Amino acid sequence: MLVSPVSPALVPYALTPAPSNTPTINVGIEHSRGSVPKEPVNLSRGVPVERSSNGVLFTRDAQFIEHNNELYRVKNPYYTNYVAAEEVAMGNLFSMTGLGAPKMMLCNGCEGFFDFNKTTRGDFSANADLSKFACVASKVEPSFKDLGTFLLDTSLMPELIRGAGEKSLVSDSGIKKNIDSYHALVQRYKQADSHLENIYQRFPDGEHRRAPGVLDEVKSQNLIKFSALEKLNDLLPSELKFDQQQHYFASRLINNWDYLNFSFCNFGYFQPDNAKGQYRGMTVDFGGSGTLGFGGLSKAESFERATQGARPENPLKSTSLFERKDSTFSSDFPPSLTGISTIPRSRPLLSTIKDLVKTENDVYEAKNVQTHEKALGPALEVAYRLSILPDQAIQQFFAENWVAGSQDFPYRDKSPEHNVSTQQITTIMVDRKNAFIDLFGQRNIQRWEANNSGSAAQARAQVERSVNSLIEGQYKIRPLGVGSQTI
Repeated sequence: MLVSPVSPALVPYALTPAPSNTPTINVGIEHSRGSVPKEPVNLSRGVPVERSSNGVLFTRDAQFIEHNNELYRVKNPYYTNYVAAEEVAMGNLFSMTGLGAPKMMLCNGCEGFFDFNKTTRGDFSANADLSKFACVASKVEPSFKDLGTFLLDTSLMPELIRGAGEKSLVSDSGIKKNIDSYHALVQRYKQADSHLENIYQRFPDGEHRRAPGVLDEVKSQNLIKFSALEKLNDLLPSELKFDQQQHYFASRLINNWDYLNFSFCNFGYFQPDNAKGQYRGMTVDFGGSGTLGFGGLSKAESFERATQGARPENPLKSTSLFERKDSTFSSDFPPSLTGISTIPRSRPLLSTIKDLVKTENDVYEAKNVQTHEKALGPALEVAYRLSILPDQAIQQFFAENWVAGSQDFPYRDKSPEHNVSTQQITTIMVDRKNAFIDLFGQRNIQRWEANNSGSAAQARAQVERSVNSLIEGQYKIRPLGVGSQTI
């Protein structure tokens, strides 16, 4: 814990009556406990849409599908229905923090979009009902760019660097130096990328992995690209880095092992409606969250795979600090604020949180959060967002959306290490939420609310809007400072 003692728990939520033609939220919760979770959305009448992927390479089959006048990227997750269902649940739970994330749907009826067979679905069998195969649908945000793509956008980044410099009263020569550094890094990245393209042309179909010395050269060029992206990330304006750090801390709630990958994908930025020139963070992939580990395995089954690193072309190794006890998903929450050692393949995260690692050490030595409130801003705001997220909302969300163990979503096996029930996942998530809050203590979080009233009001509005878009009924999110509240 960063602070002690923790102040008495507050109940930072209240419920307002739903419209007269719908049941109240209390009735809705009780009804959900005894009902079957919502069925997947049938996409059989969806319309495929040709759309550029902006150069992003997908590791799984994906199609753009229009459904009810909304465009979705629909992914065939290969492994099982269970894996698809949990990825959607974790993505939507993350969005209940009010941070940017796409609307996600569990769907079926996708046999017209994908060729389901034993090489594309791990759960395929000759007598399988293809219409029951579940897929993951994420609503497309047209302006979204993965972090790597965003950083390499030479029409965008120089202007952001210039604006940040002018705002910070950096001299014209200082701004020019930063922009020149930016272009030099982009050039270094492109040269390495061009070198890689030449290698792949000379050694097609994965032959580079078998030719003597060639794989080492591929890894060397990939390391150049990765190092350039890290340095480019350091040039981001502080408010965009703030968003990036917030998303990392919120990802700890769901123990997302793949928040930011080697290519700087899975997190990025988009432009909110009616906010020209402004950008907001968005996390878009949740395939390594919750109980999900790597390769369709649970986290409990993924320790060896996690420590081996990712693809052979990736020059980054898994952290040596990652231990078997970290390869779990439970109520036990690492006591470290950044938790970097408990995440495998964590090297891409360092450019995001290195400043906060130092701050955590400073806070530990000073035994005082208040004097480091500004430096802890991203983490404190996430703690605030979790403080105002009602436990009841999490309980209701899982009652309505956790399909694990049902007929079409059978557990992996009989091991409780690899599967959790609705009650178990609810308990785990509430415990993890409250453990993150306890890293700071309610008094420090209340102080943050009082000192940052504008940001706090925006956070409450975002949490309220997201919660009410995901579950039935109507929640009203109130400030912590109003005191104890009842349902």
